Amino acid sequence: MNIYLMKASFPIDELTIKEMMDIIQKTKEQYHQDISPLTNCNDWGNYKNIGFVILAYSEEDQLLGFIVANDLFGLNTYEWTVVVHPEYRRMGIGRVLVDGLKNALNERGATGDMAVSFADEVGHQFLHQQGYEYNSSEATLQAPSEKSEVSNLIHVRFFKEEDKNKLIQLMHDGFGDLPEETEELISLNTTTKGRSLYMVERNQEIVGTVSLVENETGIWITALTVDPIIRGQGIGSSILQWVKNYAYTSDQYKVLLEVEIDNNSAISVYKKAGFTPINQIDYFVRA
Repeated sequence: MNIYLMKASFPIDELTIKEMMDIIQKTKEQYHQDISPLTNCNDWGNYKNIGFVILAYSEEDQLLGFIVANDLFGLNTYEWTVVVHPEYRRMGIGRVLVDGLKNALNERGATGDMAVSFADEVGHQFLHQQGYEYNSSEATLQAPSEKSEVSNLIHVRFFKEEDKNKLIQLMHDGFGDLPEETEELISLNTTTKGRSLYMVERNQEIVGTVSLVENETGIWITALTVDPIIRGQGIGSSILQWVKNYAYTSDQYKVLLEVEIDNNSAISVYKKAGFTPINQIDYFVRA
């Protein structure tokens, strides 16, 4: 079979998005697995998001598969996943797509890339064959939205420019982020539709932060951290309660988040707040 590759940067046109979503739907029907969370499909049509797709077509102009690569933090590093039409697997399409991805990353001068997969033996074997090795895993947890009285322990408000230095410190303490990474986080979450950045106060002092992404799947918590000096005092649980109530008032049915699978203390807090694991996402880097 002759395979023809095309590249396209975000935003992707509506017809191509429909073709890509059709493959995701066929995969869900055949394998009973929704792979859309791996592809960040809500970012495809947004011109403010940085990323691109590699598309594999047949001679008859049928979409056989694709790779989506996202630069989530504007640092010229990409997370990507490969999707092949279920009727055309084991025909070398995935390998051709990965070769096209590597060329595209070189053209862009990318400083790094990371492959994303569910905890799937076949997917893992494929990535190993393409020269990638396992790096880490994250669990996706989910909780229903919930109407509740928000704890008077905290006050949650939108980020203001004068909060930047405190936010840089919080993100460094919580995630090891560099100042420039936090500045990218601020830009992304204060200028992109559906994203928001909040500061959490106790007694008029900033004690934490949380950023949210709202889309048709629910409300995603993308960064939540509390000042390490006061952890264990119920601040994190109060923030989660606030988010669940916010989701309820926004007519969203669920709240989702991702956490490193070996972060037992955080997972314990989330489970106590009513979150349950729904899947595991594995990350691979070039060997």
